[in-house]
Amino acid sequence: MRPSFLINGSTVYAVNETAKFLTPLLTGDTQAIDKVAEVIRHVGRFDKPSEIKRWLTQKTGGIRISAMRVRNLVQLGGQLTGDVEFVAYVFCTEQFGYTRDQRAEVIAGRLAKALLANKGVPTANKKATNLNMDNLYSGQVDELGLAIWSVTWVQNWVLDIPIDSADLDNFVSFHHEADIKDGAPIMSSTFELEQPTEQD
Repeated sequence: MRPSFLINGSTVYAVNETAKFLTPLLTGDTQAIDKVAEVIRHVGRFDKPSEIKRWLTQKTGGIRISAMRVRNLVQLGGQLTGDVEFVAYVFCTEQFGYTRDQRAEVIAGRLAKALLANKGVPTANKKATNLNMDNLYSGQVDELGLAIWSVTWVQNWVLDIPIDSADLDNFVSFHHEADIKDGAPIMSSTFELEQPTEQD
């Protein structure tokens, strides 16, 4: 049986709650030009072409949300709170003749608007502040047939809400790349890991 994993001082809950809040607003099928296939938590930055290519598969677009930093940590009433600095990466392909750059920018704008509506994510302590949108265009990303916009913001959260193993990402696959020498092909492999069964 998989053991429980209780975490204090973690941003996992905050990012998962943000993804849960945005999913019904920003996800849809391939006919929904102004929506993406999924909104999920990501472990960190998501702007390098090699990493994006691994994750894209056949999706027409997606949003990955990361907590990058926590500032102004305070212990109040027995609870640890802090200002979490988030980034959401919005990546899109062309769809039904609509350009990827327009789709990514429009969806990034809708994401920002959702965070500013009322309180935004209802389980946060305060409303999102310091919102910014950035165009992450590069020639390498463009060669992948993608456009990427990021949305950054700061929001105050309780950080010591217990998290158990059901809230954590499953370790399903492991990808590794290695440079052998200059000019040689890059060694690249993805390993599918054996998963525990209900009897384990």
